[in-house]
Amino acid sequence: MEVLQAFCGRIDAVNGRLNAIVYEDRERAFDMARRRDELLRRAPGEAGCLHGVPLTIKLNADVAGEATSNGVPAHARRIAAQDSLVVANLRRAGAVIVGRTNVPPFSFRWFTENPLHGRTLNPWRDDITSGGSSGGAAVAAAAGLCALSHGTDIAGSIRYPAYVNGLAGLRPTPGRVPAYSPTVDMRFAGLQMFSAQGPLARRMDDVALGLRAMVPNGFADPTWVDVPLEAAGDAEPVRVALVDEIPNARLAPEVRDALAQAARSLTSAGYAVEHAAPPGIDEALELWLAIVMTEVRVGMFAEVEAMDDPSILASVRAMIDCAPPADLHGYAVALARRDGLKRKWHEFLERYPLVLMPTSCRAPMPWGADLHGTESMRMLLVDQSPLIAVAAMSLPGLNVPTGLANGMPMGVQLVARGFREQRLLAAGRVIECDAAMPWCDAPGG
Repeated sequence: MEVLQAFCGRIDAVNGRLNAIVYEDRERAFDMARRRDELLRRAPGEAGCLHGVPLTIKLNADVAGEATSNGVPAHARRIAAQDSLVVANLRRAGAVIVGRTNVPPFSFRWFTENPLHGRTLNPWRDDITSGGSSGGAAVAAAAGLCALSHGTDIAGSIRYPAYVNGLAGLRPTPGRVPAYSPTVDMRFAGLQMFSAQGPLARRMDDVALGLRAMVPNGFADPTWVDVPLEAAGDAEPVRVALVDEIPNARLAPEVRDALAQAARSLTSAGYAVEHAAPPGIDEALELWLAIVMTEVRVGMFAEVEAMDDPSILASVRAMIDCAPPADLHGYAVALARRDGLKRKWHEFLERYPLVLMPTSCRAPMPWGADLHGTESMRMLLVDQSPLIAVAAMSLPGLNVPTGLANGMPMGVQLVARGFREQRLLAAGRVIECDAAMPWCDAPGG
C-alpha cells in the first residue's frame, strides 16, 4: 500500500504537466494493493514475480471495465468486457495497475498526441517528441510515475519511446507475449507478424521481470508460441555485428558515438565485436511499407480520414505515399519476398548471434517531424529503418540507454534471433553498467 501511495504522490506532482497517464481508477488500484498486502500476510509463498508492483497499461490493450480508445475519439466509449491476455498475465503476477498511458491515434505515429487526451511531453525537453506510439508508457516510467510500463511495437513503438526517454525498452519476438484483446475484431497479417507487446523500465532487470510476467497463458491467442524464456548460452559473450552504416542514411554523430561506446563495453566484457552489415535493411523497409500500408488502406484509413485530427491524417497520408501502390499482386509478392529476406537474416544471425545497431539514425526528433510532406517522410522512414527492419523480420529488439548527448537521452539497439530475448538483456546489462542514466538531471524525472 505504501508503495502505491508513493507512486500516486509522484503522479500528482508531475503528471499534470507531462500528461503520460490519461486515465486512473485509484479506488480500484488501492483495493488491489490492499488485497496484495493481505495475501502477503496470509500466504507469502503465493506472491507473483510482480507482487504489488505499480505499472501502467497502454490505451490500446483491454482492461476490463475501461475504454480501449487507442487515442481515437470514436472509440472513447469502447469499454472492454474483460482483460486482454497480457493484462490478465500481469494481474496474475501480482501487479497493480495505476493508470492507462497515452498514445497517438491508432497507435500509429512516433509522436504521442491525440484529440482525446492531448500531447504527452518528454520529461527531458518539451520541444522533443516523447516518442510513439508507446509515448505515454515511456514517459510514465522515465518520470517515475510507475515502476514498469506496458507497450506495443509494430515499427519501433516500444524501442523509439525508450530511446528518446532514456529507458530500456524490449520488443519481444512476435508470439512471445499473447497479444489478443477482445475489443479487436480482426488482426491483419502484418499486425500478426510484425507487432509485439513488451515492457519498458529504467533498468534491464525490471524489463526482464516484466517480460517474465507477460509471457504465460496465451492459448486463447493463435499467434502465441509456448517457448521457454531461457536458452543455453544466452548469458555468455558471443560474436557481435557492429552496424554503423545504414543504407541511404547518415548517422548523427551522437548515434555513432553511442554505438562506439556500447561496442567498447561489450568488447571489455568478452564479446567479439566486428563490423558487419545485415542483409537488406532497405529492402525490409520496402517490404514493411508494402504489407502494412496496404492493410492500412484497407482497414484503417477511412477512420483516419473521418477523424478531426490533421496531424494523424498528414502523417498517415505521407507514409502511404511512400509505399508501393496497393494491389493484391504487390501484397502477395511482398509477403513472398519477406520470406526470402528473413532466411538471409537467419543465416546472418547464425554468424553473428548478436547485432549492435542504431535504434534510430537521428537524434531524438522535434515535434511534428513527420508532418512535412512525402519527401520528408521518406527520409524519416530511412532514418527509422533500423527500427522497422527488425519488426519486418519478426525479430526481438532492445533499446539500451547509453547516457545523455547534448542534454538528451541517447541509446543503441540490440537484436538477436527469435525468442532469444535473454541474450539481448544479458548484453544490455553490460552496456547499462557503463552508462547509467542521470535520472536526477531530468526536469520531470
